[in-house]
Formats: sequence, structure tokens, C-alpha cells
Amino acid sequence: MAAAAAGAGSGPWAAQEKQFPPALLSFFIYNPRFGPREGQEENKILFYHPNEVEKNEKIRNVGLCEAIVQFTRTFSPSKPAKSLHTQKNRQFFNEPEENFWMVMVVRNPIIEKQSKDGKPVIEYQEEELLDKVYSSVLRQCYSMYKLAGRDSPIRAEMPGNLQHYGRFLTGPLNLNDPDAKCRFPKIFVNTDDTYEELHLIVYKAMSAAVCFMIDASVHPTLDFCRRLDSIVGPQLTVLASDICEQFNINKRMSGSEKEPQFKFIYFNHMNLAEKSTVHMRKTPSVSLTSVHPDLMKILGDINSDFTRVDEDEEIIVKAMSDYWVVGKKSDRRELYVILNQKNANLIEVNEEVKKLCATQFNNIFFLD
Repeated sequence: MAAAAAGAGSGPWAAQEKQFPPALLSFFIYNPRFGPREGQEENKILFYHPNEVEKNEKIRNVGLCEAIVQFTRTFSPSKPAKSLHTQKNRQFFNEPEENFWMVMVVRNPIIEKQSKDGKPVIEYQEEELLDKVYSSVLRQCYSMYKLAGRDSPIRAEMPGNLQHYGRFLTGPLNLNDPDAKCRFPKIFVNTDDTYEELHLIVYKAMSAAVCFMIDASVHPTLDFCRRLDSIVGPQLTVLASDICEQFNINKRMSGSEKEPQFKFIYFNHMNLAEKSTVHMRKTPSVSLTSVHPDLMKILGDINSDFTRVDEDEEIIVKAMSDYWVVGKKSDRRELYVILNQKNANLIEVNEEVKKLCATQFNNIFFLD
């Protein structure tokens, strides 16, 4: 791994200082039920990265994590260990399903300096990694790669029909199951001076969803659902793909070349709405952030502070030379703003955040 020379400071120590970012040392999944007896330890390991690690070391590392989890259950039976801090590493644990454990081991960032006699001196930055961030990565890994029946990807439908991503959100789970139940929720719509009783059929393909409402006196059959799926599925898949492509084209064309003076992240816990100018996708497979890692760490610290209390609050931090970081928590909504304001004071920063809220979130109420 290449090391980047630090540019801060002066003198012979700064010129010889090297910084190494965090690195993934190992990631594995195990189930203690699969190897309960001596000599069966290898059966516990369902996945291990890197794969070239010697078998006994894999067994030893998994056994150590299993012992840590069991030990912490003594103090908190319902909430076992989530992370373990050591000088060199940080270990993160997640039990997404009963007895299935995901473990991620990350090496702490390193600063390497040269001593007076020319020998390297290693300093591990033990407080740089944020537990909440890396624990969220573990949970996201599970959500992304688990096998989920209704969320399965593209599938072949009835013979002769096009492949598509369509599926019913209400109604039958499996159209190929002859015993599938075609039950849809009923809604009551006010038409003139009466309420009309209707079946609500919700159908989704990719990021597009469509709702059909049919008279409650009509009883949808499995054959009806199959025909609706064969007609709507391919067309809605193509439409959703076209809308997404056009949106991305318009977004690229409207993007400003000038770097804005502020960047922000907004998240609403009630409806999971989010908006960010901090994260930018450079390639189809890699998502990057457009701010300095030190600023991202401050955002993580502010978020950790917000999770400790239920009350609404605001935190303002002066970071580095020209940057201010502001966090606002109001009615289960969170807003994080990074401002590049040279020689600004607290009052001016607060006014800039108010302007941002007025322009970007004019329909959202934030407590002052």
C-alpha cells in the first residue's frame, strides 16, 4: 500500500512523516452452531476474507471473536458486543440473524516517523475510527447481499413474455404458485357525496411504482394478476429506466462548474428522505466524498452526539482555517452543513445556514 507524505508542519520530522489510512484486515461470517464440538471448528466459518489466510489462523480469529461475544453477554445478555478497541485494530460485530455473525477487522490509521537514529517509529491513531460509521457499513453489507423473496432481481415470467423487474407490493407473492392468495387492501375514496370501496393494487418495477384501484365488487384472480403483470411489468421497467437515465443526463447538464461555498447532508428519520451535496459518484461503482476526511470525521462526531439525546439541538464547530461545520437536529430531521467562509464569525455562519435552509429546504421547518 502506497503511503502519502504529510504536508503539514516543518523541520526534519515533518519531512520524514508518512501517513497510512485505515485498512480492512479481515472480514468473515460464522455460525457457532455449525461447529459445536472439538475438531469441527472449521465448519463454523461460512466466509473468510482474505481467503489465503492459513486455516488455523482463521479458526483462531473466529474463536477469539466468539469468546469476546460470549464474555460480553455476561454484562449485557440482550445487547452483546458491537465493537472492540485495541491499539492496532478495531473489530466490529453484527448479528443480523440468530447465531449468524458478521465480523469486520479494520487496522487503525498509522503515522510513521523516523527517530533520530533513522529507525521508523509507528504511532497508531486509536481514536480516528468512528464505531457508528463502520457498524453501519456492516449492517448495509447485510442488507445489500442477503437473499430477500420479494426483493429478488430480474426474473423470467410466463413463457413468451419479456423479462422485467416488476412485482406486486400488494397481492400475490409468487405468481407461479397456484395457491397464491390474491388479497388486496381495501380503501374508501370520497366521490361526490359517497364513499366508494376499492381494491388497492400497488405494482413496482425498479424505482417506479404504480397504483391501480378497482371496484371492490370485482374479485381479482390469479389469472388476472398474471395478465396484469405481463402487460405492466415490461413497460414499467422500460419507463423507469428511461426516467432514471434522463434524470441523470439533466443532472449532469445542470451541474455548476463553480465549487459552492457550502456542502450539506440532510436526512429525515420519519420518511427516510435524504439529500446530499457531500457525496458524489465519480464512477458507476465507486461513491466518493467531496470533502476532507477530517471534516467527515467531525460530521460523524456530531451525529454521535445527536444520538445520545432526544432533544432538538444545534452544534457549530470551527474546523481548520476556513471551514465551519454546523449540525442541526429538529423533529427527527438532521442537517449537516460544511461552510468555507474565510474570517467568518459565529453570527455570520448562523445567518448563512438560515439562508441555506430558506433556499434548499424552504418547505421544511427547523427550530431556531
